Amino acid sequence: SDALKPWRILGFGKHPEIGEKVQARLRGAGLAATVIVITDDEAGDTRLIQELGDTEYDGVVIGSFINGQDPELPPTELTALWFNRILNIIHTHAPTAKIILVRNPGDALHAVDRVLG
Repeated sequence: SDALKPWRILGFGKHPEIGEKVQARLRGAGLAATVIVITDDEAGDTRLIQELGDTEYDGVVIGSFINGQDPELPPTELTALWFNRILNIIHTHAPTAKIILVRNPGDALHAVDRVLG
């Protein structure tokens, strides 16, 4: 929708091939979207912090593997710890950005509309 076009979106997840498809879908809808892949380690945290510092985002889309929303990939203690750390990084480095959780890659555009639209 036209209401989505001005939003600056950062998305991230664990799988590069999924990230590329999600980025294409979001950009195809007219969003200023960047989707990156991060890892559950210091390098992944650093990459996310760097990206959050480069642009002021309106929304941050967190992939379903990381956020525990994918019904086929239930969260574990390790993914819960990762998700908690990610939320705190976003809160610290992008305090005005809205958090957008997706249940699967196909949900990203709907989720952005649901939270920001």
